[in-house]
Amino acid sequence: MLIGMVALGWDVVSATPSGRGLVIGILLLAIAAIGLWFAERHVAPTRPQPADHPGELRRESPAVVNMLTNDATLTASGFRATLIDLAARGWLRLLPPADDDDDLGRVRPAATAYEGDALLPHERLVLQHVMARFTTDRAIPVRFLAVDVKGAWWRRFRSLVVDDAQQAGLLRRRWTAQLLAAPAVLVVLAGLIIWAARDGDVDVAVVDSIERRAWFFAALLGVAALGYRIVRHAIDHSLTHTEAGLAATREWLAVRQQLVEADYGPMAPSAIEVGDRSLGYASAMCLAEGAAVELPLAREDHHRAWSNVGQHARLVRVKYPTRLGYGLHPAVAMVAGLVAAFVGLRLRRFFSDAARGDTLDSLYERFPEQDWLIADVATGLTVLTFVPILAGVFVAIAGAADVFSTVERTGVVLRARQPAEVAPLPRSIRRLIERDRYTLFVAIDDGTSDTVVAWRAGERNAIPQGANATVRASPVLGYVRRAVPVGHILVDD
Repeated sequence: MLIGMVALGWDVVSATPSGRGLVIGILLLAIAAIGLWFAERHVAPTRPQPADHPGELRRESPAVVNMLTNDATLTASGFRATLIDLAARGWLRLLPPADDDDDLGRVRPAATAYEGDALLPHERLVLQHVMARFTTDRAIPVRFLAVDVKGAWWRRFRSLVVDDAQQAGLLRRRWTAQLLAAPAVLVVLAGLIIWAARDGDVDVAVVDSIERRAWFFAALLGVAALGYRIVRHAIDHSLTHTEAGLAATREWLAVRQQLVEADYGPMAPSAIEVGDRSLGYASAMCLAEGAAVELPLAREDHHRAWSNVGQHARLVRVKYPTRLGYGLHPAVAMVAGLVAAFVGLRLRRFFSDAARGDTLDSLYERFPEQDWLIADVATGLTVLTFVPILAGVFVAIAGAADVFSTVERTGVVLRARQPAEVAPLPRSIRRLIERDRYTLFVAIDDGTSDTVVAWRAGERNAIPQGANATVRASPVLGYVRRAVPVGHILVDD
């Protein structure tokens, strides 16, 4: 098997890829990428405006309302809202924090539910979640009810809420076979053409055609990446609104405005009365800050946040860039990039000469029968030198662009997240990379856009979530130069 893999690898790199085939394949791949990008924008959930006049509370459960008003995505507020709603309907009792338990509330089962009140499957799951932990006659501290949003229980809860929303005709699958068919066909066709282009000129040495071979492997990597994205969309269970769902969302957003005016935000859930379901719906629409403090049942969504900055409350998407060098000081990035590119160029020249036999004469003379192995190893190292060259050039250009450039925002910190929490890499790998260096993604909303790109701050300029602050940062690398909480004056050392 190993011999077969080696033979296949050599067959791929033995000939110089055909330039015409590469160009055609890369063009098809670019068209597929652009088409998929437009398709992703087309199927993204619509954010409707509130209705002109709020009506009576609709029949949807708070968890379904949470999905409708949060880009068809269930957040931690949906779980909290379900718990509060069960208490409002008499299935549970929410008690204030104990004297020795800080701000965390307590929960205990109750038997005062109205006769004939039936539970939906996801509501029954939440009630069972509480009952399973009620092993004594004492109320359950909320810390024992907290769940992991990536765990099995949460997946079960989400699937039940999704089933309820789909059966009501409010949500539907975001991706269809028709939307993915054209990009998928183009990716497959591009991959076949690029693969066929490998049968080029076998008389050209590998070391003399590294650039073209690099384009070949980069194109194959692009085919794999785009194909993986299409497959993920096909098997993913992401949702979007139906026409009925958009109409329901508009009505619920109007109710949200009414609840804001009624000052439901700071209300403690332990103060609600049986029969009043308003706080549950306020929590579902990410309005009840007091409930979030008293009932921290799950980690809130990293990529979506409701903001009151601007003329009206709105849902904001938060992005956490992971591009190379993001968060570095511009001067450090420029110098480090230039050094990396310079070292890469020198190593490329050295290994390229070694592959041709123009250097390392003593090594060739000592092992004349292994000259082919020495040349192949040197060729492989020549290819690897493209990594520091390209990375160094990118980081150096980004640093140079940011040296004298600064953007400033004054607003609220919607999200403050450590890189290990939001990075696409496994958390263990991210923590290993970060080690003891403290950095924090800070997303500042100034009310000008519905998408906020988080900047990266060090320990000196870290700002807690929820604070109002003025932050200055570099535009490309997102390095926070200075962060000042509004109402405070920081004195330089």
